[in-house]
Amino acid sequence: MMRSFPTLLIASLLLTGCELFVIGGGSPRTRVIERNQQSAEGVVYLWKAELDTNNLTAVTELMRHPTGRKFLALERYELADDLERWRVIMAGKPITSSAVDTLSASSHTVRAKVDYIRDVTFSTILQDGKWFVTNVK
Repeated sequence: MMRSFPTLLIASLLLTGCELFVIGGGSPRTRVIERNQQSAEGVVYLWKAELDTNNLTAVTELMRHPTGRKFLALERYELADDLERWRVIMAGKPITSSAVDTLSASSHTVRAKVDYIRDVTFSTILQDGKWFVTNVK
């Protein structure tokens, strides 16, 4: 009887195929952030995706003046050099982490880490039910 108990235990462990013992919490769950203008983080991810595809027109459409008004054509033209600089800095690198600081109901700051190395801070504003980027540092 004593010889069969270890055999029975090993056989039951092999046949069940499920976790009987869990050590640690396992792998951390990754958070999925949709690229849209429904959240401050979402507009940052959308802005970065448009910048990666070199679609500067779409990037400037996702941006507003800190007061909330649309950029004038001359202001969008002047943004081109800054956007090109940000495109070179972030070129195809993923946003590896982000956190949102709520300044007010319509103004949030998103702190993002690009490729685990570079910290980038985005100021965002809510206007007409959509989020826009106002500043990138």
